[in-house]
Amino acid sequence: MKRVLPAAIAMAAGFLVLVDFFFDNLYLNALGVTLINWVVIIAAFALILGFLNILTFHLRKIFQRQEGWPYSIALLVVAGTVLFGGLTSAQGYRAPLVRTVFDYVQTPLQASLFSLLAFYIASAGYRAFRARNFETFLLVVACLVVLVGQAPLARYLWEQLPALKDWVLEVPSTAGARGIVIGVALGSLATGVRVLVGFDRPYSE
Repeated sequence: MKRVLPAAIAMAAGFLVLVDFFFDNLYLNALGVTLINWVVIIAAFALILGFLNILTFHLRKIFQRQEGWPYSIALLVVAGTVLFGGLTSAQGYRAPLVRTVFDYVQTPLQASLFSLLAFYIASAGYRAFRARNFETFLLVVACLVVLVGQAPLARYLWEQLPALKDWVLEVPSTAGARGIVIGVALGSLATGVRVLVGFDRPYSE
């Protein structure tokens, strides 16, 4: 019963929201909006529980002087500052204190992280793009065309290089990306169907 009841509730709620998406009915619309609002409320409480879990984890780490505990202090100070600024201002997440933290802490950290990732990607690409076969050679050529074509001096090297770069990005790259997106959509659909019919039960584990 402990496994059947959650599965039945999840399947019924999922089918009701799915039917509401495809059919326009006053009662179905009201029921679907109600279920979605319940999900929003549950997600809000889950966010609060997640924050409390992070808080207790890092407080325990600080009190026990575990490795990296100064970073836990920094995390809690920044999190407390953002929370205080958002709760004490009518502007919420647009409060000046919250914006200051994001503009002068979050944004520089993101820029630093992505600048480091650029070097890691370049070194990984150097190791991976060794032309061992014809497919890898095509990958290397496409990578070089896009990389050099993005540079401002590309038109001085070859005037057709920017146009070739645009073609690579718009035709083969877009085709591959759309194939991946279609595959992800089909996988998500299959996963959703398995959850709806009760084959997969992540809510009861």
